[in-house]
Amino acid sequence: MEPSHLRKIIITSVVSFLIYCLPASYANTNLDEAAIMKRLKEMKSEVVLPRYDAVVKSYLRTYLINNRSKAEEIVGRSVIYFPLFEKHLKEKNLPFDLKYLAVVESALSSKAVSRASAVGLWQFMAPTAKEYGLKINTYIDERCDPEKSTAAAMQYLDDLYDRFDDWSLALAAYNSGSGRVSRAIKRARSKDFWTIRRYLPRETRNYVPAFIAATYLMHHYEDHDLTPAYPSLDLQIIETIMVYDEFKFEELSQYTEIPIDVLESLNPVYRKGIIPADENGHFLTLPKRVMAAFKDYLESQRPDTRYTSIESSPILVTRSKEDVNANYVKQIYTVAEGETLEKIAKFYNCSVYQLKAWNQLKTSKIIAGQKLTIYIPKELQKFRMKKMEPMASLPEAPIPTLPPHQKSVANLPAKEVFLIDLYVQYTVKRRERLRDIAERLPGVTLGDLEHLNRLPGKQMLKPGTIIRIKKM
Repeated sequence: MEPSHLRKIIITSVVSFLIYCLPASYANTNLDEAAIMKRLKEMKSEVVLPRYDAVVKSYLRTYLINNRSKAEEIVGRSVIYFPLFEKHLKEKNLPFDLKYLAVVESALSSKAVSRASAVGLWQFMAPTAKEYGLKINTYIDERCDPEKSTAAAMQYLDDLYDRFDDWSLALAAYNSGSGRVSRAIKRARSKDFWTIRRYLPRETRNYVPAFIAATYLMHHYEDHDLTPAYPSLDLQIIETIMVYDEFKFEELSQYTEIPIDVLESLNPVYRKGIIPADENGHFLTLPKRVMAAFKDYLESQRPDTRYTSIESSPILVTRSKEDVNANYVKQIYTVAEGETLEKIAKFYNCSVYQLKAWNQLKTSKIIAGQKLTIYIPKELQKFRMKKMEPMASLPEAPIPTLPPHQKSVANLPAKEVFLIDLYVQYTVKRRERLRDIAERLPGVTLGDLEHLNRLPGKQMLKPGTIIRIKKM
């Protein structure tokens, strides 16, 4: 046998082995460009007229062939974020397709950080974030807050559109800044993105094509056999409230039995695993199933405060393949005549995206008699609170309210203090903690205040709260 013929047989055998033994994602490396171009032509968008070129093709190859698992994660995250985005887009009267911009910016990751130090779902740089009212300090980075960062991004996009009167140019300016786009317009003597793009930085030249590819992915992932990787129900069915005291995630994890990584992902705005005390309050998001019990705990600590729910802003975190949905009851709902997914979602306090995900629905169309799966959280019945160490017994001396002529303590307003044998009564006039009071009053230590009042020094006190202070 000729050596060349032998080499041909060996090569053919190796190729055959690769085709039959490697996963399909490796063997099928070609895009059906004719089908993609047809779908793009049929796509409607108020933002960018879809088109197909080499750059769009490159992004689609990444989503649909080279990194399919990443694309499935992105599509899964849409059930979490798109309802939030659409709420803000509706409030600003902006095109709903702008929600796909977050796919380009962060792959729908609230804690994404770029090489240029842009942060969050909408990849804000620090100066722009502060310009649009987002707080950044040692403990808080609101660029990671889905609700606040989305509101800021919508306002920023609205401002850019007001300036350029064209969404392609507004998107380009979102990426590289208004100045670069204005200079490119001036050099090209045109306001058409595809004409001026050669005068823009390379990343910005590719930005609108990337947006087109992301839009295509979210519309046609099923046509490419992509299966969304949806998050666990603990990350979909959540509730947010305002808290005023300091909480560490380690303590919250003890209280709620929610893993710290989930708490961090549900509350990505806090940089050090601590929600700092603040008289104006901070948001805390938990799985809804534990929220009622946590509110009971808060009420027991501060019975004069009512904790009300705030519209939730869910976050996605990747969990192990354990049964993370065991704390939810599956309920079957039969669709009645004339009902819509929107109506059912509103009744069950969930989103249309969630109903479609739970029932693998491709469209929002439903018919009478159709069975829908609804998930209801099992509320935590008994709250496992972290118990304080028992304190030494104190003499239970009465603390009477004395006549005005007996009120007097140095350095304290006369109307706030009552003399007794062992203590004085002090009425809190503003929101402050025991440790704040200890720092402000000469001769008063935090240890004494904690001991006399059986309260932690970090707990925020409301105006009108009466505490004991050791007589000096």
